[in-house]
Amino acid sequence: MECAFETHPAWKSSSESDLLSARNCLEKYVMTKIADLAFKSTADDAADKALQKRCEQLAFISPAMLEVKEAICNETVFSLAREELKKVNSYRAPGDKIACVTRSCSLIFSAFKFSGGGAAGADEFLPAFICVVLGANVPGLVSNCEYIEAYANRNTLMTKAGYCFCNLRSAIEFIMTADSSVLNIEENEFERLIKENTK
Repeated sequence: MECAFETHPAWKSSSESDLLSARNCLEKYVMTKIADLAFKSTADDAADKALQKRCEQLAFISPAMLEVKEAICNETVFSLAREELKKVNSYRAPGDKIACVTRSCSLIFSAFKFSGGGAAGADEFLPAFICVVLGANVPGLVSNCEYIEAYANRNTLMTKAGYCFCNLRSAIEFIMTADSSVLNIEENEFERLIKENTK
């Protein structure tokens, strides 16, 4: 489809940004029409439920346990980032869904910037984002990721949006596999808190 755009007389002399905009508009139009069918083809209800249950079990995890710098632990920013991530279920097109992830991440990047620490590296950003993903506990988050990966424009996943999406995948993996060895907490206390939060 992209080749057809680039070679079609109506678009042949268009700039890359114009072509990108056209591709995104076409993606949004088509995917909005077929979203229900497309989403069902990638949905993983079992993984969604497992992640939600795990987020409930790990609700006790604090930024300090993930060694997030105190200077960027701004609850207002984290709350806004959680709300942005939750909006992923309000949209149908994969580009719109990944935009929610990007906006959520951008809020955290802003917290680093305004804390005086400058730009955040991956080692600093990911723990803060894990806190946001845990706190948001978005229903259907794994299925949303699968849908984005299957249907989002490949070029989009090579930009900042792709970086943010990669961090979302990493955060989910961390949440599903975390134990006391990767947290600033004693093993006995970790197990006790897990039991308390397991219904």
